[in-house]
Amino acid sequence: MRNKLIPGAAIALCLTLAACGGGSGDTGTSSQNAATNNGVATTAGSATGSAATGSSSSGSPSSSAAPQPQSDGILQDVLGQDVDTLLPADSNVGDNIAVLDVVYDGLVRYDPSTKKPYNYVADDISTKDNTVWTIKIKSGLKFQNGEAVDADSFVRAWNYAAYGGDKANSYFFERVTGYDEMQPETDADGKITKQPTAKELSGLKAVDATTLQVTLKAPFAGFSTMLGYTGFFPMAKACLADVKACAVKPIGNGPFKVDQWDQGSKLTLSKWTDYTLPETPNYAGIVFTEYKGESSWADFQAGTIDFGTPPTAQVQAAADDPDISSRKVSGPGAALTYIGFPTYKGAPWNDIEFRKAISLAIDRQAVIDAVIPGQAVPATSWVVPDGVPGGVAGTCEFCKLDVAAAKDALAKSSWKAGTVLSITTGKDQTQNDYFKAIGDQLKANLGIDYTLDPSPDFFAKRSGRQMTGVFRNNWFPDYPLNENYLAPVYASGDAKKGNTNFGYYDADFEKLIKAGDQSKDIDAAVVQYQAAEKVLAKDFPTVPVSFAQNLVYYSANVENVVLDPFSGTPKLRLLKFKG
Repeated sequence: MRNKLIPGAAIALCLTLAACGGGSGDTGTSSQNAATNNGVATTAGSATGSAATGSSSSGSPSSSAAPQPQSDGILQDVLGQDVDTLLPADSNVGDNIAVLDVVYDGLVRYDPSTKKPYNYVADDISTKDNTVWTIKIKSGLKFQNGEAVDADSFVRAWNYAAYGGDKANSYFFERVTGYDEMQPETDADGKITKQPTAKELSGLKAVDATTLQVTLKAPFAGFSTMLGYTGFFPMAKACLADVKACAVKPIGNGPFKVDQWDQGSKLTLSKWTDYTLPETPNYAGIVFTEYKGESSWADFQAGTIDFGTPPTAQVQAAADDPDISSRKVSGPGAALTYIGFPTYKGAPWNDIEFRKAISLAIDRQAVIDAVIPGQAVPATSWVVPDGVPGGVAGTCEFCKLDVAAAKDALAKSSWKAGTVLSITTGKDQTQNDYFKAIGDQLKANLGIDYTLDPSPDFFAKRSGRQMTGVFRNNWFPDYPLNENYLAPVYASGDAKKGNTNFGYYDADFEKLIKAGDQSKDIDAAVVQYQAAEKVLAKDFPTVPVSFAQNLVYYSANVENVVLDPFSGTPKLRLLKFKG
């Protein structure tokens, strides 16, 4: 499962991240039978008459398609100090995703206005049955070291990512035939007992230099929507030959190249002058200065960096400053913050009455106003409404403050009065403030004492099932489909153990996810995934708390600041440098 470092709401970090691309792309589809499905141009028609789903360019942001006045400006951006790799196969947190979004080009990118994919490195993507996919790659594209970006470069990258299951993005390839054979067998303690029996995905084939064929284990109507995510980027031969070097100085195929990375301090990128695709920013380079927590705000105010988000104590002052507030961009985000329970440990965590009591005792708006005013709204569902296709507001019946109902639910539950509740967060200060505010409400409304556990080993404890109380979770989508809020988070196919992080399992939920995957097209799939979300509402395994509201202040040096609809960070390819 992808570990999101999305803050409690968009909290601070979300304001420095980017998950998915955008900008101006190519046009047209090679298919004679192009149709539009949910806004994604499709290549339809099969011998059996089944509908086909694909992704082809259906329009993209037009602002960068035309030639722009060029600037020798250097963008001064912000990076967290937790980034430890720039290898696409292993990059799954917002900061390294944001960097790689300008260093690499994917098969598809995402329009920030419509949130729909359009072809970029891909020339056409087609399928007749949602199981076997044919991806035509544009010819003549190069990596920054001169190697060809061809079908082999994607085969190379995907095999590397999938093998061993030990890369952050390995699981994205579990739908591809042959993935299981590339995974080791382990015992109950996670110790490898048998090495993988294959080193390559048998369902992945380079038909020729520009044709990639992908065979999935089962139909998945949304496969083409995934292909803009970082984990699907191509890989140069030189990178595979020296992965360690590539992790700190990647060999990309995007408009910027990495010049130097002094980890923990500064990352310097310059424009790649041989870049041939249309999304070419008008500035000469980017310097990412690494900061700890919210410490970058002072430098933004001093004018030494171009983006900033104020810490909690200075949010109102920023809003009241006529100069700074004139350089603000904001809008709805797609990130969800929610509370998890270790149901794998039994009572009271597996008791729905206890989980309902927790949810009904939280005044979500009060928490937001106290810690991140204006940067979130109360959550009422597990999929962010309008964030991706299929998001619907109000699916969570118990996502409201009702102290009387909360006390009734607690009285019915297996919670033992006098027990101290542990709330595990992580090392982000805003997250800690946010969940302290939640803990204060549980104390005031239910009389539950709590301790805050800002564990530096949060992710290891969560994936290792070592949680001893409730814990924070954040999620923003990797690709625009409601399935991405559901299947990667809650589905496991394991009725005995349930999913890794929470221990949740419901056979009906699993069936509906599978039914969505096997739908004839995305529109039909979205309906099945919506039904799966209703199962979550019935089971109530987690407590949605808030949806992000994106907010970024920018300097007078830049303009055309467009936020990524998923991560909430500026789209660096669309940004224009003045002068």
